[in-house]
Amino acid sequence: MKKKRKRKQSTLTQLKNHLERLRRDRAEADSQKVKAKFTLQIVLMEQRIKREQMHRASGFNQIKGYEISSGAPGLGKRS
Repeated sequence: MKKKRKRKQSTLTQLKNHLERLRRDRAEADSQKVKAKFTLQIVLMEQRIKREQMHRASGFNQIKGYEISSGAPGLGKRS
């Protein structure tokens, strides 16, 4: 029988899994200080997920680094 190779999770799936883990940890936290820390991490993770979804919809995450010319504005490189 041929073994199947496990597929690599997409970045978006990894971020969503991490978000669920953070929410679970926040629910189990004891002190308010720890809950506040998890709340901040949850908000930041939600922003990253929203950004990744926008990049996926626009196709921006499929652009390779070598396809952008070195003189493109906003890259901080000088030709």
